[in-house]
Amino acid sequence: MKITDLQLEDYGIYKNESVQPSQDQLIVVMGENESGKTTLLNFIRDMLFGFKRGNWKGRKGNMAFVRSNGEKYRVFRDGKDSYFTDSKNEKSSEELPQVWWHGLPRSMYEHIFAVGLEDLQGTTLLSDETVKSRFFMLQGGDSLSDVKKQMQSRMNDLLSASSQSKRKINGLLQKKQQLDDEIEKLSAQETRFASLQKRQTEVNRELTELQASLAKQQEEYRVLGKRLGAWEYYKKAREIKRGLDLSRQVKVFPANGKEQWNKLMGRMKAIHDQKEGLQEKIDAYTPKTKEQIIPWVGLEGELEQLYVDLGQWKQTLFDKEDLQNQKKAWRNEYSRLGYTLPLWDSALNPDEECKSVNWSDASLLAKGVSVRTNELHFWEQREPRVEELPEAVQGKSVIVDEKEWTAFENNATRLEEIIHEEADIRKMMEASGKSRESSYTFWFWIGLGCLVVAAASIGAFFAALSGTIALYTAAGCLGAGVFFILINTFISRARKNKAGKLTRTMEELEEERKNISRELPVHAPVNEEELQTFHNVLQEKRSEFYKAQAALQALSWKKETIRQQLESHKKWETEGAELKKARDQAIKEWNQWLSNNHLPAVGADKLSQLQEQWQKIYAAQGKGKIIDVLIEKNNAKLNEFNLRAERIIAATGARLSISPSSIATIYEENRNRNLEWQAIAEKNRQHAAFLEEKKKLEDSWAACEHEMKTLMDFVHAATPTEFAERVTAHEQHDQLLKDWANIKQDLRFYAGSEEEYKRLWSSLQTGEYDEWMDSYQKLESTIKEGTSKLAALQKEAGALENEILRLAEDESITGKLQERQEIESDIRTELQNWMTCKFTDYLLTDAQKRYETGKRPAVLKQANTFLEKMTNGKYSLSVRDDGRDVELIDVAHNRKSAKLWSSGTGDQVYLAIRLAMALAFGKQVEPLPVVLDDIFVRFDEERQRQTLRFLMELGKEQQIFLFTCHARTMQIAHEVGKELNAGEFIRLRAGKIHKETASDAVSAEVHP
Repeated sequence: MKITDLQLEDYGIYKNESVQPSQDQLIVVMGENESGKTTLLNFIRDMLFGFKRGNWKGRKGNMAFVRSNGEKYRVFRDGKDSYFTDSKNEKSSEELPQVWWHGLPRSMYEHIFAVGLEDLQGTTLLSDETVKSRFFMLQGGDSLSDVKKQMQSRMNDLLSASSQSKRKINGLLQKKQQLDDEIEKLSAQETRFASLQKRQTEVNRELTELQASLAKQQEEYRVLGKRLGAWEYYKKAREIKRGLDLSRQVKVFPANGKEQWNKLMGRMKAIHDQKEGLQEKIDAYTPKTKEQIIPWVGLEGELEQLYVDLGQWKQTLFDKEDLQNQKKAWRNEYSRLGYTLPLWDSALNPDEECKSVNWSDASLLAKGVSVRTNELHFWEQREPRVEELPEAVQGKSVIVDEKEWTAFENNATRLEEIIHEEADIRKMMEASGKSRESSYTFWFWIGLGCLVVAAASIGAFFAALSGTIALYTAAGCLGAGVFFILINTFISRARKNKAGKLTRTMEELEEERKNISRELPVHAPVNEEELQTFHNVLQEKRSEFYKAQAALQALSWKKETIRQQLESHKKWETEGAELKKARDQAIKEWNQWLSNNHLPAVGADKLSQLQEQWQKIYAAQGKGKIIDVLIEKNNAKLNEFNLRAERIIAATGARLSISPSSIATIYEENRNRNLEWQAIAEKNRQHAAFLEEKKKLEDSWAACEHEMKTLMDFVHAATPTEFAERVTAHEQHDQLLKDWANIKQDLRFYAGSEEEYKRLWSSLQTGEYDEWMDSYQKLESTIKEGTSKLAALQKEAGALENEILRLAEDESITGKLQERQEIESDIRTELQNWMTCKFTDYLLTDAQKRYETGKRPAVLKQANTFLEKMTNGKYSLSVRDDGRDVELIDVAHNRKSAKLWSSGTGDQVYLAIRLAMALAFGKQVEPLPVVLDDIFVRFDEERQRQTLRFLMELGKEQQIFLFTCHARTMQIAHEVGKELNAGEFIRLRAGKIHKETASDAVSAEVHP
């Protein structure tokens, strides 16, 4: 959203002021102290989130804004009244955060979107649970956090660790303990009852054991019976098995081909039978829709709400009759009131309106005296307090003066340059020293060689070994040798001069360094190794200087505040003299009015006694008017209930009167039909399941047909009849195999299942027929005896039950036992609910962690981009996973912890993080205006320019308000805005809002 209009009708020092901020430019608002800067900032917050508790009196205003989807709205706040309207002028009384911003609290907005200087330092906000749920989670992450709180609250409502707690489960446990105590007391009177119950338990136990034993014996009896019944099959199978050994050579047709065919036919028959059974079930029922059962299905919610409101409806009908009785009683009372008043000794007419008596002059005069007296009293109470100017406390070594700090920084910079120059000169002197060790250069040796050649040439000439050419050679070599020796002398002298110059320069630098060291208030470095320590000391001094500057600024503001307080006190004294004069004049006019009206000379506060009798009549008639208003409201409420009931009755189509009983009848019918629909819905589900099962059977049928065709293809048969004919042709060769398969198939059918068949076949192979028969007969005898004993025990159990029922006519203990059982059931249910909440809380916590892990990198990446823009790429950002530690990485990839930052750099870092969080919230939910309040206090001018360039670029997309009380910051903002052709500038002066133009900016520079 973006703010398009601010209307400050009555807010602090602002009266009927308005401003229309830009939607695509950075808005810079400058106002000196007491000009209304903080008031305007608080007005924006109050329009967004409502007035704080206790701060709504005498405040009125409205704000227009446009949302990101283009819809326009305006929010109105007047004292306790608050609402907003859309473009169609439709009103809504809900608060904006609840409607669009997922319940964003005001405190969270003030930490992220409304940032002041004190909010910038620190990253603890990144690890706050509420911040993580709203800014590092996916959309709806705040709902996860709210549901988690609801789960924890519900768990606390169910169970507490204290044994005396009134939580639901604790209360049930306490009630169960009370019931246990009462049952224990009643047990002494139920000795006989308890003994019978004990015997009943023993009999039931014996019955259970006997029934289990009989069931086991009957199972053994059944198994033995199966074995004995299958023995004849087994003997025949053994004979067939012996014959199979002789017929193995018959292999033209698969040994199990006919068995597969028979199984296939059996399966197809079973599938056919199942399909017919399912088709009967499917044809027996036709699915129905909910509208067929409940014609008023769309009005169930309205019916439910009206049923809930039946109590109010009935109470409204009762109130109507009561109000009519009150009206009748009032008429009688009002008529008799005239006889009780000495001045009206006659009956009053209830239908005649009581006319007002002209007490306006007296009331105005009395009110004037009272107001003037109160004004004078309040004037005495609000005497302005004039504070004392505190003494500035400064450390001995702290630099306070800005010129002194500039000189200190220049000296420190010059000292660092001197140390680097000295290091360079030392290196040059070391190189020069090596060359000075020898005065003979390369040119000396060349020259010496030339002289030797010249001497040799002259000797050769005089020795007549050579002609005149030797002289020419000697002359040339002599001249060259002298020239080269002169070059050697020049280079040697130049080296000596350079060494001397370097020595003198070194001495001058050392002297300058000592002079600067004496002026510095800290230990001065003497070499490059001590520069790092010196840099750290400079950082500490810089921090102390900025703190001292902030303290001086605060002292300056304090002086200005005291000056304004003295001016206010002087105005207060002048106002008091005027108030005393006004009070004396009001008393004089009141006495004159008493004299003119022939009234006793009494104080203005006695006026009410003169009107007492008239007020009684007026109050009595007012009571009747109140009853009339209540009757009118009651009738309106009844009309609303009648309209709602009429709409529901019309939807049902029933001919019922409009009354609460009719709605109760419809509600009961709706509940019955809902129960009927639940049964029909279950039948619909079963019908769908039958259709699905039928489809599966049809698929199985198709698979059987495919297997049948495979078998027919194996013997090259085209039809089932042809298949049977070809199989019969081979029966002479595999008759024994068929008999063997048939006998095993018979045994399988006899056993009932494949697993039972395997156990039966294994037992038949043992051949213990006589032993089985003996056991079979013994089990038959034992089962008969057990059945007789079971009948006797059942008879005894019936007698015990009758006796217990007879003794249980006194149902006191029975009721307690039932109540305890119900409580135990409730405890189990509530404990299950508690465990469900606990598990849900665990899942929500895990989901919250997963969402946070995925969302945080995007926010920090955006913050890193902002920081690089504000520092021209000098720094990038690195934040630990928990959000508590932040480091900077420079262009050389060196890391700097927060302890090594300057205060201005720290403000840029934390500003980047908060702006990134604000934009992240806007992408997830709704963009909100960002409000920055005096964040440039610790910025130098260059840092202010860099940050303002960034904010003006960002302000083209995100609406940003930048508040400042420094004229220089406003001037820099104008310069940057002119450079970028961006920005909107507003100046505040004593409750007046004025937008600045380019000419205003020039004027402000000339006359700051």
